[in-house]
Amino acid sequence: MADDVGPFEPSQTTLLASTEPSQSIFQSVLHLIEDNTQHFKNDDSEYGQRLYSGFLVLKENMGRVMSMSERVRKEVHQFDYDKDNPGNGFRSFNNISEQAIISVFDLCKQVSTNRGSLLFRKGHFVREVEAWSQTMVSLVTLLEYIDTVLLPRCEEGNLLPDFSSSPNELMEMLNTIPQYSFYGRCLGFHYYPSLRKTLKYLNICLSAFSEIYYADGGSFVQRTKNTVMSSSKYVVDAELRSRRIVDVVQYSSVDFIKTFWSVAETDIMTQLPGIVGPALAITQVVIVPCEEQQVSKLDGTATVVIPAPHSHFEARPITCHLLSAQLREGMPGEKESKGVTIHPPSDYLLIHCHGGGFVTQSTKSQEVFLREWAVSTGVPMLSIDYSLAPEARYPRPLEEVLTAYCWVLNNFKVLGTTGRKIVLTGDSAGGNLITGLTVKCIELGIRPADGLFLAYTPFLFDLIPSPARLLAVMDPMLPLGFALRCLKAYAGLPSEESSLATTPGDVTFPVSSGEAFKAPPVSEPIDVSASDVPATLEINRKNVHDSQSDTESFVEVSESDVKEAEALVKSPSFISEPGSDTLTTVSLTSEASSAKKGSNSQKSEEKEERSRRYVTEFLEKYVLDSRTDKQGRKVPILRTGSEESEQEDETVLFEAPSVSAGITAKLGKAKDAVVSGISAGLTSIGFKRKEMDASPTSPTQPEPEQLVRKRPSMAEIFLSPSNMRRGSRCSLSEEFRGVKLINDHYLSPLNAPKEVLAKFPPCALLTVEYDFCLDDDVTMAKILRELNVPVTIDILSRLPHGFLSLSMVSQEAHVGCKRAIYRIQELLGIDQEQSEVENAAE
Repeated sequence: MADDVGPFEPSQTTLLASTEPSQSIFQSVLHLIEDNTQHFKNDDSEYGQRLYSGFLVLKENMGRVMSMSERVRKEVHQFDYDKDNPGNGFRSFNNISEQAIISVFDLCKQVSTNRGSLLFRKGHFVREVEAWSQTMVSLVTLLEYIDTVLLPRCEEGNLLPDFSSSPNELMEMLNTIPQYSFYGRCLGFHYYPSLRKTLKYLNICLSAFSEIYYADGGSFVQRTKNTVMSSSKYVVDAELRSRRIVDVVQYSSVDFIKTFWSVAETDIMTQLPGIVGPALAITQVVIVPCEEQQVSKLDGTATVVIPAPHSHFEARPITCHLLSAQLREGMPGEKESKGVTIHPPSDYLLIHCHGGGFVTQSTKSQEVFLREWAVSTGVPMLSIDYSLAPEARYPRPLEEVLTAYCWVLNNFKVLGTTGRKIVLTGDSAGGNLITGLTVKCIELGIRPADGLFLAYTPFLFDLIPSPARLLAVMDPMLPLGFALRCLKAYAGLPSEESSLATTPGDVTFPVSSGEAFKAPPVSEPIDVSASDVPATLEINRKNVHDSQSDTESFVEVSESDVKEAEALVKSPSFISEPGSDTLTTVSLTSEASSAKKGSNSQKSEEKEERSRRYVTEFLEKYVLDSRTDKQGRKVPILRTGSEESEQEDETVLFEAPSVSAGITAKLGKAKDAVVSGISAGLTSIGFKRKEMDASPTSPTQPEPEQLVRKRPSMAEIFLSPSNMRRGSRCSLSEEFRGVKLINDHYLSPLNAPKEVLAKFPPCALLTVEYDFCLDDDVTMAKILRELNVPVTIDILSRLPHGFLSLSMVSQEAHVGCKRAIYRIQELLGIDQEQSEVENAAE
């Protein structure tokens, strides 16, 4: 374990190391390929001749990959952050080439060793050799583009050169790359082996879910039969799975992306961190009022008035989650707690924004690593669930994050902190939001955070080609098509329109003439100075802080009320507005169901009912089984490996507490919550949680009337009855023809004024070598260093974008999570050993 040697020190298992290509391995590969080629040359069987042809293709492209990789390797050093932190998109492709050569070496060695055996599976190795032949062809195409186009453009170590480029150039180049090989047998070959099974399972789920999502026509029984038969093939047929994934990536809409990743938002999945993760004293929902905020300037000369978020739709409260390993003075439930140690307010506070491409995910889906952060630091953490695109397009999420931050500055006490030191954390899209927030705070003259932790964050919204962006063609966590559609849903503009909605608080109404109507100046943040306003308008800064009572500005909501709050606060629209969908879509309906497809005049009510069944089918086939309890009711249980184990699990899961006395109290409580969540709402597809008894972290005060709203069903959240299942085909390149992204320095902090970036607090950037945001992060670190801003950057090797969410299934990902904790502790100024001792004592 890394803990034995200090998991936070740079090591060969986590940090990207500079490696030289092994000429000896390359020569050995060529020798093995030649040997296998000669062996199968005289094999007249079909498989023998296919192996012979496959090895010929491998031999031809292996030399080309090696020669181009060698040319790129000679230039990669000039793009690194420094010699101690090597990493950039060029180096990543060089490392991918080396990993591919090593994988081909292992394959050729297996063939050479076993080809004379009676048990030699010739058909299996035919498919393996052909898959790697296709992969090498794809690598040749990518390396040629990098060598001949990108390297000449990227002069003087600039990874993101300022040259005129359109999305068409990137799309046309990507259309020349056969992507099927990267999602089949060669899936994730460049990642750690501990991650490959997880990534394979993720792709199987994506393929199977898309079958259910797009299935249409026929009876329920017939559609279920067709779906089960076709979906089962994805488990064993890698080629079928890869073709399905590439088609889904090319032709699915942003609504499908939201739906698939929303599986992680179900009650079953969101309660797992409480079972397997560290325990917390506080997991409290906090509702921040969506109202005007007033914050004093740092110099004390004026008060800045921040208008309530209002872009794109009406004001809605903002859901946040307070996580803490200790119950502290002032926190929700502190006065009602009995027999619990109440700690003094902390001097520190973490404010987190989650990732998810601006279109999906929430605090609950990232709790698997947020819990570990809260326990390891011992610091209260407030995580903001901002509204999501495509309904909440830019700048609405940034407006909400700014409002929540300003509310925090006026309400430290209720969060159990003095606010002496604030560190903002964010991953992916969340990192972009907190960077834009910091830019805005500096421009307004209000207090910025005291540190920023940014994990695999995009800092430039532009569709220009860069070496790291090309990595998305082989990314199983966030494929290129998904990433581009997320960007479009959040900040995309048709070429006929332009937008001035570049400042949080502005409202823009696009018009056909190419201009934009800007909201009246009253929506801008206002500086109110005591010396230049009438006495009746003068603001007492002390009263600004104390003017709102707890009940006016802070609403405590129990854990069981999360869904009601999210129903009001979350922004997904069940019927997308024009322009929020992809421009056109393709029919991804299976052939069997397409044959029975009826007319398109089906009523919306019938479509909605069909949508509800899609999610039920997916959960019943891949997640849940059912049993009949003693009262004759059909209840669901989590699916396990065998019938015998299911019987045992049923006994543990549903019998009275006395039977399961051997289970720990913590697991028992989590078990009850999961069971009640499953059994309470499957019939209505709502997964309603059982109301919890009063506790310090679950106050039972009545809900405000404005939060009372019918809870949406899971089908409504997952599958809105939209027109996404049209039969027209539209490729990724066709969809992005003429599309532009908003050019704004809050959205693209790399373009922020240098005098603003120079005032940034200390920053810690963490990224991975195979991330499409890698070049953004390296460039941002270089700029901040040139401006004398304290900055660190860690480039972790062989981990995917979003690896923090995989920290429970991969040792290497968990070590990366520990690295993140170490950097956060550095920003807070907390001694690591002292923090561990305090947490152990408690």
